[in-house]
Amino acid sequence: MFLEHPYVPATDIEESHEEHNLRRKVLDKVETGLDKLFLHEKGIGGLEAIADLTIRRKFIDLDIYYHGKCRVNEQQIAKNAFRNRLAKVLKKHKRKKILLITHSMGSIVSYDVLTQVIPGIKIDTIITSGSPLGLPIIIKKILIEQHQNIEKNSKPSTPQNIKKAWYNFSDLNDKVTMNYNLADDYSANTRGVMPQDIIVDNNYKYNGQKNPHKVYGYLRSSQMAEVIYNFLRRKENFFSRIIQKTGLM
Repeated sequence: MFLEHPYVPATDIEESHEEHNLRRKVLDKVETGLDKLFLHEKGIGGLEAIADLTIRRKFIDLDIYYHGKCRVNEQQIAKNAFRNRLAKVLKKHKRKKILLITHSMGSIVSYDVLTQVIPGIKIDTIITSGSPLGLPIIIKKILIEQHQNIEKNSKPSTPQNIKKAWYNFSDLNDKVTMNYNLADDYSANTRGVMPQDIIVDNNYKYNGQKNPHKVYGYLRSSQMAEVIYNFLRRKENFFSRIIQKTGLM
């Protein structure tokens, strides 16, 4: 009743294989060009300012996250407020087997929380959907915050506390996931976990308007349903449960 874009039943919206393959080739070319521009130690004069301006105008939530203050508490920056809220929930359930499902900017917040706020809390599986984590301007901000060198082949690492899997769902028509392939942007953690990229058809449509970024379309895709189903049906043996409860894993 109160949502501008409420949940509505799915309709069939699928591209042809030719359209799908062409869009993927175009996005791959765009990714290569953007990586050359942004992921370089010296960069290009004025490019960082342009990137921040783009975020400020096109991605208001991201601009608040990186540069704004918390509206509830002006003494705290928004980034810390977002991170602390998620960290509090994960700490509460740290003894459980956790599947963390994220969408859009939430994937950035979750990545930052797992790497910088609660690296000791184990996450069994993480799902990112409609994620901008592959955008070079975001990768560069992550590398800077982690005090890593910014070079052509620089890659942030998959959070060390992800135990089993990282699934990344993208629709090729989702403008936020312009760089849909995270597997070539993030290196594996010491457990061998790294992003597994899965292309889906986000079939959300409301009042005749398609929105391939909407979380509802991602959540009801058959591919994500399968991942969630397999997670819920996976049974740990007795010794694994004992070790998990004692915090040794």
